[in-house]
Amino acid sequence: MIRIIVDGVVVTLLAVVLTLSVVTWMKAGSLEAQLATVQKGLRETNKKIAESEDHAKTADAGASHGALDAPHWGYEGEMNPANWGSAFPVCGTGQAQSPVDIRGPFEKSDQSIRLDYKPTPLKVLNNGHTIQATVGAGSTMTVNGTAFELLQFHFHRPSEEHVNGKPSAMVAHFVHRSAAGKLAVVGVLLKEGKDNPVVRSIWANAPQKEGPEVAVPGAEINPASMLPARLDYYSFEGSLTTPPCTEGVTFYILKSASDISLAQIDAFPFKANARPIQPLNGRRITAN
Repeated sequence: MIRIIVDGVVVTLLAVVLTLSVVTWMKAGSLEAQLATVQKGLRETNKKIAESEDHAKTADAGASHGALDAPHWGYEGEMNPANWGSAFPVCGTGQAQSPVDIRGPFEKSDQSIRLDYKPTPLKVLNNGHTIQATVGAGSTMTVNGTAFELLQFHFHRPSEEHVNGKPSAMVAHFVHRSAAGKLAVVGVLLKEGKDNPVVRSIWANAPQKEGPEVAVPGAEINPASMLPARLDYYSFEGSLTTPPCTEGVTFYILKSASDISLAQIDAFPFKANARPIQPLNGRRITAN
């Protein structure tokens, strides 16, 4: 539609210029005046054409800026993880990709982390790839004195990170961001065991299909209840585990797992949403 409008403007402007040129030609007293008039008209026409095309590009970009127009990706089919790199280059060429298989020997970590999570209103999103709980302001992680705000946590089945070659039943990724924009993820491995009360609340209100975020009136969850008693961790530099696979993300995978019941595992609407293990490419894994 934008292109048709631009073409119409161009045709109209050219017709006006030609008409003015003929009239001016008849009235001008010299060849130089005639040429100057035509050149001025052409310059004005080119300017209008450029302005119209810039407007069309802006309008087209605005119309395509949305999730429905973003490249499709998934965990099976044509755009499975092996093919993400065709639309998201870093997924295919990055040298510090996640997840990884966590194996020793480990270097000693020099990072001290502290998690301070607060109760938050229950907001749940099914984005077509996972179930996500959005967290309100006030929950933080502190790493060697630098504060990171907890933004959201979401789930993968089975766990994306492996330990000595073995995945857990699921994993919850807690995504944090510092004031400088640095991302840090705390991974809580989930093993089959007791019913998890936080998961119970999220599952009960999670849309079964992709759609807008759901804010549950009067309901709260406490992300801290998802954490195991001990916060010993493995750490490595990695990437987002979903497209666009941006690197520069620090991971802290807790050594102790939390419980999730078999019924809760089976009720998760995504039967498999874990990216395969990526090569370390010389990266070190530390542990505290």
